[in-house]
Order: sequence, then structure tokens, then C-alpha cells
Amino acid sequence: MREGWAWRALAATYAVVAAAQVYVAATTGVVWAVALATVCLALAIGCGFAARNLGR
Repeated sequence: MREGWAWRALAATYAVVAAAQVYVAATTGVVWAVALATVCLALAIGCGFAARNLGR
């Protein structure tokens, strides 16, 4: 049960970081922010899947 909460917290953290990087990319136009936002979004999705499957 606790593993599910940890994965959910990681998913939320990565989603917030991805949103911040999207903001940075939109306001400054730097390429590294787009790449980092993509990676963080993929990590958030992966953690979400882990939370769903391990939290049972």
C-alpha cells in the first residue's frame, strides 16, 4: 500500500516539473526545456502506471 503512495507522489512531482519546464520553454524558447519537459512527462506517466499496478 505504501508503495502506491510513493509512486503517486513521484508522478505528481514529475508532472509539476514538466509543467514548469513547459512554461520555461514557452517563455524563453530554449530547446533544452522542451527536452526536459518531455522526459519529465514520460517519467510522470511511468510513475502513474507503477502507482496503478503496484498500489493494489
